[in-house]
Amino acid sequence: MLTTSEVSALIPDTLAGDLVSRTATAADRDAVVDLQGVAHVGPDGRASDSIKLWQRDLFDRPHPTVTLDDMMVVADRRTGDIVASLMIVPQVWSYARVSFGVGRPELAATRPDYRGRGLMAHLMWSLAKRSEARGELVQAASDFLHLTDQMGYHMALPQRSGRGGRVADLPPAPADVEPVRLRPATMADVDVLARADERMRERVLLSCLRDEAQWRHEVAGRSPGNMVRDEVLIIEAPHGPVGYLAIGYGGIPTFPVPSWLPGQPCPEPVVSITSFELVSDVSWFDTAPSVLRQLATTTTDQERAPTSGFMLWLGSVHPAYAVVSDRLTRDSEQVGWFLRVPDLCAFLRRISPVLERRLVGSPAESFTGDLKVDVYQEGLRLRFAAGRILGIEPWDTPGRRRASDASLPRPMLLQLIFGQGDWDSLAPAYPDCRMQNGMGRLLLPRLFPRQPSAIWPLT
Repeated sequence: MLTTSEVSALIPDTLAGDLVSRTATAADRDAVVDLQGVAHVGPDGRASDSIKLWQRDLFDRPHPTVTLDDMMVVADRRTGDIVASLMIVPQVWSYARVSFGVGRPELAATRPDYRGRGLMAHLMWSLAKRSEARGELVQAASDFLHLTDQMGYHMALPQRSGRGGRVADLPPAPADVEPVRLRPATMADVDVLARADERMRERVLLSCLRDEAQWRHEVAGRSPGNMVRDEVLIIEAPHGPVGYLAIGYGGIPTFPVPSWLPGQPCPEPVVSITSFELVSDVSWFDTAPSVLRQLATTTTDQERAPTSGFMLWLGSVHPAYAVVSDRLTRDSEQVGWFLRVPDLCAFLRRISPVLERRLVGSPAESFTGDLKVDVYQEGLRLRFAAGRILGIEPWDTPGRRRASDASLPRPMLLQLIFGQGDWDSLAPAYPDCRMQNGMGRLLLPRLFPRQPSAIWPLT
């Protein structure tokens, strides 16, 4: 792990002309907040106050992982103006209960008259290298529509997908008595929040881990009106708390349904649910409809118009979908996570215990030998002995593709690794992939099965 000064030495500080990039300072607060207002405007030309407040909170209110060292700006030395900014949010994700560090770029802003000069690409690359240097194995971006393969980001799994419906279509409460009630979460609820999330990890491949400080930040760490302030509600049964749900962006839907901008007023009364989890030994069958019914009438700490509908942004698979499946009338469009994995071997070594477990009980159990994979720009070799992984290393040889057990482009490999699909479901989209022999056909589908994820990222 590099020191802060060693990391800083990796980042070029000078751009073309009179522009210079550097780490943000406390003195940049107002300029960076104003930049967000200039860069992010609605169709009416007005600045997004919710985005400006998000940026201001990062200067004014302690964040559990972000410091000023995680924010970069570009300044014009002729005028002293801040003309571009970007930050990266350190966090920890879980891969089948194996943790790894992630850096998430956010709050990209460039003044309109400085666009087209590569400033955001420079900041993205600089912060990605900083993330790498402190040991984060993955960089994860969303809503960066300008990302290119050259920067190493590829769409690897859904970032937003969900189902929705109308409250009026839900079944009525049994005997007109709701089995649970909703209330705002408090600092005393951190334990139940953590336990509900732990149960969630039993059914998903990828999730974002939160420690006590991060849960406290979700409950009370952001100002009202902050664009990414999720309203956390506790689900309370007669015997005590049994789970939670998070209403994204203060109840403003987090993606167009059918068309609106994040942070802008919603044209229809729909409540947007970012996360919904229960502790163990609690029935989804009884709880999910009760929670959704009450979202139309629950009064919380944020003003919200009466709602007639709901959107569950809970990924492609979730227990709540199964419980109210016949009442779900709306599917969302999917938005992708763009993931950058600079060292594939290092990441695969990190998750090697998971890969070993996947072979148990399969025809490849106790396999001894090498699996050689060609990813076109590079090759990987996984060495097995009696089902255990002895090493994962770069592999190169003349005629590498023909010598491999399987060949495929990097975007496809990332989707395999992160459970977006299995080989057979992904192959039609990648006609240049090949299973070169039976070794690949035996191992790859078992090492990388399709699995759902539930990532509520730290912002």
